[in-house]
Amino acid sequence: MRYTQVLPLLLLSTAPAMAQSTATVAFESFDYATGGLGGHGGGAGWFSTWWSGNNSDDALVSSGSLDSIGNKATTNWEHAGSYRIPESGPHTDIAPDGRFGSGDGVMWISFQAQRAGSDDYGGFSLNEQFVGEKLFIGSPWQTYEWGMEDPATGTRVLVGGSNIDTVTRVVVRLTFTSTGETADMWLNPASTHPSGTPDASLALGDFAWNEIRLQSGGNNGGTTAYDFDEILIEKEIPGIGTNYCTSNLNSTGVAATMGASGSSVVVDNNLTLEASNLPLNQFGYFIGSRTQGFVANPGGSQGNICLGAPIARFNSIGGYSIGNSGSSGTINLLIDMNNIPLTPVTSVLAGETWNFQAWYRDMNPGTVNNFTDGLSITFQ
Repeated sequence: MRYTQVLPLLLLSTAPAMAQSTATVAFESFDYATGGLGGHGGGAGWFSTWWSGNNSDDALVSSGSLDSIGNKATTNWEHAGSYRIPESGPHTDIAPDGRFGSGDGVMWISFQAQRAGSDDYGGFSLNEQFVGEKLFIGSPWQTYEWGMEDPATGTRVLVGGSNIDTVTRVVVRLTFTSTGETADMWLNPASTHPSGTPDASLALGDFAWNEIRLQSGGNNGGTTAYDFDEILIEKEIPGIGTNYCTSNLNSTGVAATMGASGSSVVVDNNLTLEASNLPLNQFGYFIGSRTQGFVANPGGSQGNICLGAPIARFNSIGGYSIGNSGSSGTINLLIDMNNIPLTPVTSVLAGETWNFQAWYRDMNPGTVNNFTDGLSITFQ
């Protein structure tokens, strides 16, 4: 069956850009054994497992990952979709009624894809479950280029000269407003959340969605096969501070990032540090300093220290606690502005700038450690 209920699961991540943060809604890297896609429930931020037809094989988990993690998904029967529902419960700002886009805001959709057969179309769709398709992202029918299509009007935009037969990272920014939406597309951008001129843009009427679909077809007697991997769905959130010092990749295939929520006003004493995109079920803790620095791979670490001495360690020795990334790959810590664990213990003062990172363990492939990027916060 296909599911309609949504339940809460919040995964926070921070994009390495000035004063710009994102929350990870859902992620999928198809880290499953080869075979039918239906029934698999890995990744993070999903309410349902994959529904892939009554025989669970409308798409297959196939070998040859596009993102170096697990395998990939490959469509198997033409015009037969594979569906999954992201969690919407934690995201009431942009999904107040359980449908993303029913509230104003910005979302990011990214994935890797290529045509691996002879299909006339193939792509990733945003659907309103049991209502219909709201936005198609991929190669529209018989265009053989990457682009987008508004199913309500049939309007298409294409990236001229793009090649659907090579692995391509597709990134789309969706801006939702009460009067209509805008979809901006980039192919193989240099950054995770590009800000330059998009390769294609599409204006759409007001819509909302709660389900994704992978589908291809029109193989002309040939082979149905579109490959998909590294699906990432995010929303933009107000951020505190400025990220700096890009971190190295960890065993998840992505770089761990720092963020913060609450308030940068000292007298509020309400700042929560957030480390995201961590390997699951690993220990870690936060560190901080008034100064920035850079030490590559200290003590054989796979990461870099982006702080200068002296460094505060928010662990059990410092009167805090070591965190665990658990099943969400995140560690959060509410810090006490009057108990910064230096020697001697110090307080944060208005006007000061503090810099923070998280140190964490990883299995990559043996027991190692790594660091997030840095986050610089000027307090008021």
